[in-house]
Amino acid sequence: MRKFPATVSSENRLGTILTNPGGPGGSGSAWLASSGGWLSALTEGRYDIIGFDPRGVNMTTPQTRCFDNEVKGLRQSFQQTILGTPFDARGSPKLPNSARAASERMFVNKLSALEANVGLACQSLGNEAMLQSVGTVFVVKDMVRMMEALGETSINYIGYSYGTILGATLAAMYPELINRMVLDGVSNAESYFNDIFQWGRDGMADTHKTLTGFLSNCVDVGPGRCKFAAAPNGTITTTTAGLRKRLNALYARLRDEPMPVPDSSGPGILTGSDLKMMVFRNLYAPIGWQVLAEALADAERGDPSQVYFNVYIQYDRIDSRGVTDNVYGRYMERYISPSTTPSIMCSDSPRVNVTLDEYIDYYHELSKLSPTGEEWALYFGKCKGWPFRAIERYTGPWTVADGLKKTKFPILFMSLDADPVTPLPSAIKMSEGFGNESAVLLVQQGFGHCTDAHPSLCTHKHLRDYLVDGKVPANGTYCTPEPGFLFPANDGGGTRRSTNVLDERDALLLDALEKFSRRPGRPFYPL
Repeated sequence: MRKFPATVSSENRLGTILTNPGGPGGSGSAWLASSGGWLSALTEGRYDIIGFDPRGVNMTTPQTRCFDNEVKGLRQSFQQTILGTPFDARGSPKLPNSARAASERMFVNKLSALEANVGLACQSLGNEAMLQSVGTVFVVKDMVRMMEALGETSINYIGYSYGTILGATLAAMYPELINRMVLDGVSNAESYFNDIFQWGRDGMADTHKTLTGFLSNCVDVGPGRCKFAAAPNGTITTTTAGLRKRLNALYARLRDEPMPVPDSSGPGILTGSDLKMMVFRNLYAPIGWQVLAEALADAERGDPSQVYFNVYIQYDRIDSRGVTDNVYGRYMERYISPSTTPSIMCSDSPRVNVTLDEYIDYYHELSKLSPTGEEWALYFGKCKGWPFRAIERYTGPWTVADGLKKTKFPILFMSLDADPVTPLPSAIKMSEGFGNESAVLLVQQGFGHCTDAHPSLCTHKHLRDYLVDGKVPANGTYCTPEPGFLFPANDGGGTRRSTNVLDERDALLLDALEKFSRRPGRPFYPL
């Protein structure tokens, strides 16, 4: 656990807020180290903010111990990244269907074998007692224990992405303990616990909107601020459809003719699957869209280095130091292990028993649902045959009609209307399930994952007022983002809102929000 202390006097302090950045598998202690200042500014220093590593994550012990060192785990991730998705394996549509199907089948067989390695490593080396005890319900109970240890009688919580599943489960199991709860980037908790492949489908409902936002805004600002707006021959693409056509052509080109990468980021090859992975990851955070556009423009001109660097940079930092070789002299992970997410996610869901053909069909289905659906499907393959189940799981109810109880204070659900992995329909479903007495939903126009990806003073004023003053916004409140954030001018200017027209309280909030939103993004998690 890591604490960012309140900055006000004890008589003005409002209590403690627990927070979770997502995942499953995100490190709350690392999140607080990078973002505690923002959360404190948001709450005007009135709370102690605590980030914690859930069971099986980062510094938490006992360890799950699926790999006896981090390098082995990272090698597994590296192999899977190189292998990619079936998109590359199928080859050109000009090939006979039988040849494409045979190639795809051979590829998915390899992929399935590689994915099974993680579960086998956990079976062989892992701490079975921990692997059966890292599920969401256990972490919910840990949070209650934290509250009791702090001497508090209710829980305040901010959860992002998977953290909304953790929060919703807490509210469902302990409604009487909920004081302030903010769930931002809302995921469908019901399908998460009941059908992990359906949860994958649910997550892709709005991804196409985020990609369209990237392409349309690139067209709007032109090549001066979005390099991909200009084709290699110098022609300016003036429509979203035209830019999408060029992107799809680049995918196809790299699928059929992978590009060699001879420079210091390599040696290696750049494939269509690699390119799709970079696009998918950058849909999370519009602050990186200019870099993405430049990388796409370079690749289209025959320079693969930026895309390759973006996808593979994490593997350039492999070292063999022990996990206790740090300033704390205790267990601490440098990398997100390939076993962390499935240990939690797969043990929370029912067993996944699908045939090879059904797994291939799932890739096809997600590729039709979303332009990055195959990259998303990769996260669920490890659940096939996962050998451990959480001893305790929560499977409902998820609606007032089915038995959900009223929370002590209404939950504030927040969602962008074009989030690539936690779409607005999931937020609507979850907030409606908790009912009008226990939940309100704030919807923000914008792109990226969670509302801080595309900052809005309107959104964060409501958030501040909810946490600090106890003001619950009206259900269905709609906010718009700050101007000048997408593809900003090189001189840092543009149409940024002036703080001169704001009162001091709002000016301080906007300044903190802009600094936070323009930081390097939080580490990439599936959710």
